[in-house]
Amino acid sequence: MYGLDVNFLSDREIRPVAEASTANAGGAPGDRRPLYLGLIAGVAALALVGGYWLVLQRQMQQLRAQEQQLDADIAAIQGQLQEINTLRAQIQLVQDENAAFANVFNQIRPWSALLQEVRDRIPERVRVVTIQQTGGTPIPPETTPPQSGGVEVVGVACSFDDINDFSLVLQQSPLLDSGTVVISQSARQEESLDPDTDGNCPGTPAGTVTALVDFTIRANLTDIPATELLTTLDRQGAVGLATRIRALRDSGVIETP
Repeated sequence: MYGLDVNFLSDREIRPVAEASTANAGGAPGDRRPLYLGLIAGVAALALVGGYWLVLQRQMQQLRAQEQQLDADIAAIQGQLQEINTLRAQIQLVQDENAAFANVFNQIRPWSALLQEVRDRIPERVRVVTIQQTGGTPIPPETTPPQSGGVEVVGVACSFDDINDFSLVLQQSPLLDSGTVVISQSARQEESLDPDTDGNCPGTPAGTVTALVDFTIRANLTDIPATELLTTLDRQGAVGLATRIRALRDSGVIETP
């Protein structure tokens, strides 16, 4: 028998040693540079995060300080606002007191001025017997008398026409409410004047028998403030009130036209 001998060694490719070394270079266990690069990258990332955290902490501290300062400023401002409100309340109280004080003067109607006003308007054929103050007459639709009150004039006249004339003249007085001047009562006296002892009414022919007429005229005092009646008050001799009102006006307490 024959035997077959095959030589595999003669057919094997001979590879250079250098090629084998190059192929194994990337996985050499002694090269640690990738590890170092990874560590450096991780540390850098941690450092960046830590730095950003420190910046945030500093900003938060600054914001807390600003917040505390703002709280202190707000507390100070609130205290100042409280002081301002207190001052405003005091100012308002003084203004209210001044207004009430001025209102008292505005409602004053000096009787000296009123008497002089009536005296200046009495016709020749009318004689006033009494003048007295009243509570006034309510003016519809009002149901209460006016705060300024009223006046009642009682007298005698030579005729009813003289009484009407007197009433019309009183309506022109700035101290009276013209719409409330009325003749509330008028009646002729039963006894006539004796020309020999009592005389005659002015303008009446001698020897004429005349019977006088009793009358009562009522009117409300005007509600026009006294500050607007300074000219009338001066003319009728109420200099004291007019002077006080002007002093209050000059000090700014009240205003006048």
